[in-house]
Amino acid sequence: MAFAERWHTETSSFHLPHGEITITLDDIACLLHILIRGTLLGNGRLTKEEAREVHIVELRDDHVDALEEVERTRNAHMRFSFLTQQYEAEFLAVQQTADNPIEDDIHRQRVLRCYFLFLLGTQLFMDTSSSYTNVVYLSYLSDAACIHEYN
Repeated sequence: MAFAERWHTETSSFHLPHGEITITLDDIACLLHILIRGTLLGNGRLTKEEAREVHIVELRDDHVDALEEVERTRNAHMRFSFLTQQYEAEFLAVQQTADNPIEDDIHRQRVLRCYFLFLLGTQLFMDTSSSYTNVVYLSYLSDAACIHEYN
């Protein structure tokens, strides 16, 4: 987020308040080996209603659980404990639906979304709370085939 906040589109460079340093996008690509081409994840803030809808659509939460989680975090966030419960429930569902390939695939996708969201929240996009992550990242995980295209 520090790079995204300091990006100047008019000069195609970053402004870092550390002396006279100017870092270009090519510098980032060379030094950090981060791709500079691809789909930029430019997310804004979600309202509580939008966060509840993402819960329902992406994880197939029921309306009551989604509303309770959004109210409990008082924002568009998901607690890691709730995410772990979702992961375990979906993982159990995968084991129970092994004979039905369609249901099995649906539950496997939800397991992967929970796992990836946990990784995003604990490793890449950490915040000071260290107990929850932003729900907006779930919308980026809806199609696992496109994850490699993100920048």
